[in-house]
Amino acid sequence: MTRHHEHPDHPMQRTYRPARVLHFGLAAVVALAGCKKAPTTTIAIQTAPVERRDIVANAEATGTVEPVNIVEVKSKASGLITAMPVDIGTVVSAGQLLVQIDTRDVKNQYDQTVAAMQAAQTSQSVAAAQKKRSDELFAQEVITPQEHETAALAYANAQSQLVKARTDVDLARQRLEDATVRAPVAGTIIAKPVSLGQVITSATSGPTGGTTILQMADLSKVRMRAMVNETDVGNVKPGQVASVVVDAFPNSRFQGVVEKVEPQAVVQQSVTMFPVLISLDNRDGRLLPGMNGEVTMTVQDKKGVLAIPADAVRAMKDVATSARALGLNPDSVQAQLQAQVAARRAAFAQRDSASGSIASTGTAGSGAGAGGQGQRGNRSRRGAGGAGQVPATPGTDAPQSVTLGAGTPAAAGGAAGGALGTGGGRSGGQIVFVKDSNGYSPRMVRLGVTNYDYTEVVSGLKEGEQVALLASANLQQQRTDQQSRIRSATSTPLTGGTGGGAGGRRGGG
Repeated sequence: MTRHHEHPDHPMQRTYRPARVLHFGLAAVVALAGCKKAPTTTIAIQTAPVERRDIVANAEATGTVEPVNIVEVKSKASGLITAMPVDIGTVVSAGQLLVQIDTRDVKNQYDQTVAAMQAAQTSQSVAAAQKKRSDELFAQEVITPQEHETAALAYANAQSQLVKARTDVDLARQRLEDATVRAPVAGTIIAKPVSLGQVITSATSGPTGGTTILQMADLSKVRMRAMVNETDVGNVKPGQVASVVVDAFPNSRFQGVVEKVEPQAVVQQSVTMFPVLISLDNRDGRLLPGMNGEVTMTVQDKKGVLAIPADAVRAMKDVATSARALGLNPDSVQAQLQAQVAARRAAFAQRDSASGSIASTGTAGSGAGAGGQGQRGNRSRRGAGGAGQVPATPGTDAPQSVTLGAGTPAAAGGAAGGALGTGGGRSGGQIVFVKDSNGYSPRMVRLGVTNYDYTEVVSGLKEGEQVALLASANLQQQRTDQQSRIRSATSTPLTGGTGGGAGGRRGGG
């Protein structure tokens, strides 16, 4: 049997070798593309000086205009409405006619009582004359004592009838006057539930309290009922100045004064709010009940305090991102912060020991790696990193809790615990990056009042120092980190799949 040798130009040879070379080339290209590093971009960092400023903190809320006092006008008389010269929106003065009720019945009753009073007056006059004659005849012993006593009794009864008649006339006159309803105070008609020709019931005799004829209010003074969030209501006090802008007049500001904070909370969409009443001067009459608007209340006003832009303040969870944006080593930054934590804790412990109080002690290594927790009182702060716990000392600024970035060892997180929270909220420990001759370095600071543009610096910075503004830099760094994670996640599957395909083709060949 003759064995045929493969010729270099055999068809299988011509198709197989180029395919193998092609697949190997694709795998190499994809692998190189996956391993190629992303281009590095320089993030521009702006700085701002620590300087003295006036900081005004405001609390904002939405509300509705309402009258200060609404008067419900009712009639003491029942009957048919025969005249009603006012309508909704009519401005009336005190004593002006509002409603006239049919007076025929009450007028007849009045006339009857007047006639009865006149008869009683005549009877009293006759009885008085008879008593006078009786007294004279009894003095002359012409009549008996019984006859004298009868004349005296008749005079007394006539006096009583006259008093009753006068009282009936007065009551009938009041009922006649009640049929004419006049404005009890000056104000504006804001509601008119009845109309001309309707029969109403008396407010004194009806079982339901009578028919409400009109509602009126003095709109020269109104108030805004604003719903203030519970996080801000603690800083709102009666007497504070407030500025109101209503939707009907967006270019006008109405000045008011906080009247009171109502104690009953209102929950709206799972948010707890408290009604705050702001008195407004409305002599021009532009504010009407039901108008919606926004209220701005000045809750804190600090003059000439050290302040920095709010963009310079960073939370502990952003330290690693901020460090990378500034070109710093996150581990080195965390080490510097831990040193500052230890120094502050030592200072607080020394102060407490000198004052005879019980020094706060922290528990190192409470928590591990990521997801630690620091506690102060009954409230907790969570973040990536280890956590430490330290009892809160009432009335002091003793350190409470801190959590560092992901990857911080448990012991380091516990040692850092209790050094940043000094009062909670924005007044607690925060981080800024200070620029000096050697570059940027982290600094723990205590902050005070803020208006979201500038924040008061209580301690940790000196006037004239330069701090980094990191809001935009952090966003850019986070975007860069995300892109890097996406590249690293997509490069490995593409390389492995290409190589596997090439190997499969080689095995098939």
